[in-house]
Amino acid sequence: MIPTGSTILMSQWVVHRDPRFFTNPEAFEPERWTESFIKSLPAYAYFPFGGGRRLCIGKAFAMTEAILLLATIAQRFQLSLLSNHPIAPLTSVTLRPMHGVRMIVRKRQLNALS
Repeated sequence: MIPTGSTILMSQWVVHRDPRFFTNPEAFEPERWTESFIKSLPAYAYFPFGGGRRLCIGKAFAMTEAILLLATIAQRFQLSLLSNHPIAPLTSVTLRPMHGVRMIVRKRQLNALS
């Protein structure tokens, strides 16, 4: 029994890598996020913006901004990870790369019709 007034924290790092919910949970597989997969997940198996009464008020804006930003970057640039650059997590209030993410950025050749 959890006493009334207790503070409970859930680790996104642990839950988002739980093999009960995600096949091959340690792999980067963006193609797994189909509409049917998302609908099959139990509530709070994935909660990047919190949930319930603590749902981030900026969720819709953040998702829209991320989609537009990624689409714009992908159209205009080719990104390659700098070889031998270490990628390691730095845990804090948010998760971020400890050493940054060093990339080689090349401008894409735009089609004259675009």
